[in-house]
Amino acid sequence: MNNPENAFRWLIKWIPEVKWAYIFASVFTLLSAGCFVVFSWYLSEFAAIWLNEDQIFPHALLYAFAFLTGRYVFAYFSSLINYQAGNTIVSKIKKTLYPRLLNNSQSDSISSSLLVTRVSDDLKPFFSFFIPYTIASVLVAILLLSLSFWLEVWVGLTLFVSIIVIPLLMKMIGVGATSLHKKHINLFMKYSAVFYNRLHTIAEIVNLDNLKFQYRFLSEKSKALNNATTNVMRIAILSSAVLELFVSIAIAGVAIYLGLSLLGIIPGSNYGKGYDFHIALFLLILAPYFFFYLRKFVSAYHDKNKALASAKLLMPILNDNGETPFTVENEKLETLKINDLSFAYPDTMVKVLHNIQLKLPNKGLVIVKGISGSGKSTLLKILSGNLMVQDGKISVNGNINQWSTQWLKANSSYMNQFPFIFDGTLRYNVFLDKEPVTDNLYPGFLDKLLAKKEDGWQTMLSHNGKQLSGGEKQLVTLARMMLYPKPIAILDEPTASLDTETVEIILEQIEKLSQNKLLIIASHEERFEAIATKVLNLNWGEQMGYA
Repeated sequence: MNNPENAFRWLIKWIPEVKWAYIFASVFTLLSAGCFVVFSWYLSEFAAIWLNEDQIFPHALLYAFAFLTGRYVFAYFSSLINYQAGNTIVSKIKKTLYPRLLNNSQSDSISSSLLVTRVSDDLKPFFSFFIPYTIASVLVAILLLSLSFWLEVWVGLTLFVSIIVIPLLMKMIGVGATSLHKKHINLFMKYSAVFYNRLHTIAEIVNLDNLKFQYRFLSEKSKALNNATTNVMRIAILSSAVLELFVSIAIAGVAIYLGLSLLGIIPGSNYGKGYDFHIALFLLILAPYFFFYLRKFVSAYHDKNKALASAKLLMPILNDNGETPFTVENEKLETLKINDLSFAYPDTMVKVLHNIQLKLPNKGLVIVKGISGSGKSTLLKILSGNLMVQDGKISVNGNINQWSTQWLKANSSYMNQFPFIFDGTLRYNVFLDKEPVTDNLYPGFLDKLLAKKEDGWQTMLSHNGKQLSGGEKQLVTLARMMLYPKPIAILDEPTASLDTETVEIILEQIEKLSQNKLLIIASHEERFEAIATKVLNLNWGEQMGYA
């Protein structure tokens, strides 16, 4: 699954989602190339008549510029369609990726957000540029090669050899490029999370007089990331240099051959039978254009390697179907217990939780308290079925760990402190794929949010909802949880860093929800305790109290 061929095959599987867009774009590309061919014909005719007969044929020049305009108009529409196709595919991938990341026990919120951002940056050029330029290179090459072989076989052969040799060289240069990109992406996500963490805790760093040490630490990480970036850029520069070398040789070869043929030193196959300066100039104008899309293809080859690296990271997440599912439908929550639970993340010996003992009610509000790093988020992920218990036991209605984990995953909803917002309208983010019977079937607290948005439900959201404030994101997520209720609702710091008005709305809704389902909340908000059924205190993974 991790070899480049399979990663490329995984990327190609998304193309049928927008096949008609690519077809229409290809038609516009051929029309654009056709216009350039006609432009070259009229321009070379104008120049030949001027030089050979000392006459100016203005109509030829007017026709030439008319078709040159058509070439750019058709190319613009082709680029626009291809760009939209790339956006569509990436949006579909992200909509598939978001819920998987929420259920991915190996990533925290920051790392998940960075992954989504990086994936968008890496996959969009592949579908918007690499695939279209690959198609365009083939179609335009066939068109121009057919014309070149028809008019002058040696020119056609020169262009044909170059279009075979250049992609082969790109393939050789590309060997190992994917692994460099993958390393770069891994370092980007890892160190970006580190940089974010240090910025988030800058006050503590200054108060503890730890600035110099942290500066040295971040400098080392920055140098490592810069070195990885430099290695990627070297590959890009090398591929561009090789392309320009062979393009220059090919165009020079065509120019020399045509010049010598016109002089009669190397007679062409059509020499003396209508082969003239007009034809020679026409072929010479077409030769650089022959490499136009090939140049773009090679520049986008760098995008292909980035996309392959991203695909390798995504495939395990999107193709992970988890353990063999148990039959958990229609099983109501009667009891939920945790016994002798200890937990450590993979590749670390440090235990985040130590010997936790819990018996949770089947409805009501359970508050999980503790300082940052005390294991609150880890416990919530276990209770949502996103982390598999290895040391200890978690049981729903007295069943084994694996069954209980499957049940929790299927029957719990999870609100992250940094909620994911889908690319799409505000309506889609609240109602998802289901349309409401009437527009009034949504929680009333969204009215103020809608009033602030000029386009209302049709407000377009992108880049993890950058158009929304933190509080608005939480309200959208809370509304989604209420419209798609599950027996257990789990919320991680739902009121952190929010304004007072938003906090009051969330508190009110949580109190209502806790009356008929089990709510488990990690929070420092003291007002939750007044309405809580149970309060659990954690301190560095140790259970300090549960009442």
